[in-house]
Amino acid sequence: MDQIYVIKQSGEKELFSQDKVLASMQRVGVPEALWPRAVEHIKKNLHQDIKTNEIFSHILEYLKDKDRNASVKFNLKQAIFQLGPTGFPFERFMERVFQNMGYKTQVDLILEGECVNHEVDIFLEKDGKKGIVEAKFHNQQGVKTDIHVALYTYARFLDLKEKNNISEIWLVTNTKLTEEAITYSKCKNMDIIAWNYPQGASLQDLVGNPKMYPITILNELSEQEKQLFIENNIIFCDQLLNKEKFNFNGNFIIKEEKLNRIKNSVNMILNGNGEKVSASHDEFFKNLN
Repeated sequence: MDQIYVIKQSGEKELFSQDKVLASMQRVGVPEALWPRAVEHIKKNLHQDIKTNEIFSHILEYLKDKDRNASVKFNLKQAIFQLGPTGFPFERFMERVFQNMGYKTQVDLILEGECVNHEVDIFLEKDGKKGIVEAKFHNQQGVKTDIHVALYTYARFLDLKEKNNISEIWLVTNTKLTEEAITYSKCKNMDIIAWNYPQGASLQDLVGNPKMYPITILNELSEQEKQLFIENNIIFCDQLLNKEKFNFNGNFIIKEEKLNRIKNSVNMILNGNGEKVSASHDEFFKNLN
């Protein structure tokens, strides 16, 4: 095969790599038995300067009816991006993550520091210790959380810790961290959670439980419906199972037939079976980008 160049999301070009595609499929849990034919399908559709999202579409064309669980994982990172455009839904999302880790939580507190008052995204308590969380949400792919965020997060901790008896500081983000931000956080013993860091306890790992999946993962909901749910503090799929009907501000009602269809889809996701859920090219082609 002639050398084929791929255009990444950044606009950079690099040679197409079968190994990177295989690594991507392995990472998101595509059964190994499907890899050879999936790669064959890609190669049939390759052309010079093909974009990564086009490669993704060809993979989906092959996988869409093959493996539901992998498809859900593909969509997870994109679904978290869709919690925006504001950062508040991500704070509520992370609040549940910390609750699952055994913390008692409060959101959006104003605490008095040595110098000024600070708005704290998430306040934590566990085993007699107190902590604060800076939740940094990005709604654009390809953006990394950098050293400046790490610096002001730690500065906030320094101003708050004595007056509030705070001993833990966390920086959490839905994107990657720069190497400089990671190095600084390690130096200051600041706990961090990013999409792919730290290994084994990254955001990707912590939200792998289907009960953590946000409603934005559901194809049955329109973008407007997703935003209305989020605005009314319905962030997670399993929250949709707890109501018989939805009426927000007297003018938003989901018909019973559609609501039942949505609940069936949620049950399928929670039980790990059923129909396919669309995938996100960002997660699938993380290696390619």
